[in-house]
Amino acid sequence: MSAFIIRRWWLIRNRFISSIALAFIVPSILSIVTVFGTKNIVVRSVNGQPYEIWVLPGLMMFLAAVLITPLIYRDFFDLRIHNKGKSSIILGILVSALLEVLFIISIGMGVYSIIFPHTVMLDRAGYILLYSVIFALLYGNIIIMLSLLTERISVFMSALLTTLITIMFACGLFIEFDFFPLTMSTVFQYFPLSMLSTACRSIIFINTFDMINTVTPIVITILLIVFNSFLLKRKMKQ
Repeated sequence: MSAFIIRRWWLIRNRFISSIALAFIVPSILSIVTVFGTKNIVVRSVNGQPYEIWVLPGLMMFLAAVLITPLIYRDFFDLRIHNKGKSSIILGILVSALLEVLFIISIGMGVYSIIFPHTVMLDRAGYILLYSVIFALLYGNIIIMLSLLTERISVFMSALLTTLITIMFACGLFIEFDFFPLTMSTVFQYFPLSMLSTACRSIIFINTFDMINTVTPIVITILLIVFNSFLLKRKMKQ
């Protein structure tokens, strides 16, 4: 795993200026595009929270997904890494990528607090970072699974785009489940990624730790790591 972290640091160091620029530009664009327009439509959440405060956890989770996607793509679809333990490859790439993602998300929260003053609660920022990391781990494993199950780049990109759209609109990141028809909202709330956004807002806004919606995605993530290790082992034998 240390080899992947060292490799990630070497990549960041060799593109330091672009990495810093990315850390400020991407959160700024996402914050402006998603929040400024939507908050005029959804002024407050169902529970009475101003939209720019309610959407922050979902925005950071979506930012984590956007950031980790090219890292997973490069390592699993482009480089075709080999000659290492299967689980260590999965964990090594995920952990090294998460370090970079966590750094940019931290800057992103600072940028968000400048654009929307008084929205970032410092005593709750740690929860947002924690759940964003879990979100990125689960989403990263989904992307790894897609990359290992597909051979053609066109199929992978289509699956990736569909996944991102689903995350954006059906996982409660930007739009509350209550705005959907009852049947749809019931289904959406049981998506593992949706559980994390629900659990994060539960602990932030009503000070309640949602055990089921926190533990279930973590268990699914562990199972996906095992399954992806099996897929990687099979692909390497081909």
